[in-house]
Order: sequence, then C-alpha cells, then structure tokens
Amino acid sequence: MISDVTLLAGSQMQNVYTPLPFAAHLVFCIIATAVYCTQYYRKNAPHYLLLALAVDGTFLTQISTDSIFIMMLGMVELAFLIAAGVFAYKYSKEQKAKEAAEKTEEKADGTPDKEEEGEDTPEAPKEEKKDIVNDAFDD
Repeated sequence: MISDVTLLAGSQMQNVYTPLPFAAHLVFCIIATAVYCTQYYRKNAPHYLLLALAVDGTFLTQISTDSIFIMMLGMVELAFLIAAGVFAYKYSKEQKAKEAAEKTEEKADGTPDKEEEGEDTPEAPKEEKKDIVNDAFDD
C-alpha cells in the first residue's frame, strides 16, 4: 500500500476522481485537518472532527480508483457530511441556549446589559455621535 502511494507520488498521471495532483492534495488534506482539529480543540464541537475525517477520506481516491470503492467512499463521505451538518445544528442550538441562559442570569443578578447602559443606542445624544464622526476625519 505504501508502495502504491509512492508510485502515485512519482507519477505525473492525474487521477480522474481528484482535481488536484497528489502533492497538492496531500498538502490540502494536512492543512484542512490541522484547521479542523484546531477548531475542535477551541470550540469542542464534534462536527469539526467529522469534517476532518471527510476531508481526509478524499485522499483515499489517490490510492484506489476502483469504481465500487469510489462509490462506497462517496456514500461514507455523504454520511460524514450529513452527520457534521446535524452535529453543527445541535451545537448551534446548544450555544444559543447557553447564551440565552447567561442573559437571563445577568438580568437576574441585576448587572446591566450593554443595551441598558446606553452604549450605541438610538437614545444617545446625536451631538456626541456627530462629534465622534467629525473627529474621526480630522488630521
């Protein structure tokens, strides 16, 4: 299998299932995996790992070009992408619920929101806003 990969790397023949040459595809997969793993680490959202697996799965087209293998890989890729979409939707709902809970806790504690403090509200004096705009363009 490793000899197949090195053989593909040495040949200049383009694979019909991938639009990128071997080296470019390898670099793309490494960068995408690093980005998605970093996002998973930062946000702890499982859909990033599924996306990393889906991207890395595309690299298998460089190794085997059997039509049955490619069709099975396509179904697995589709399953990964659908699962990633479902997990992203659930994660988004959880995040919105957390933010709403934090807002209700802040209001219960009596700490004013930014909107209640008068920052960037329409009720702020128009003269102050004009001064800020005029001062921005002074040299």
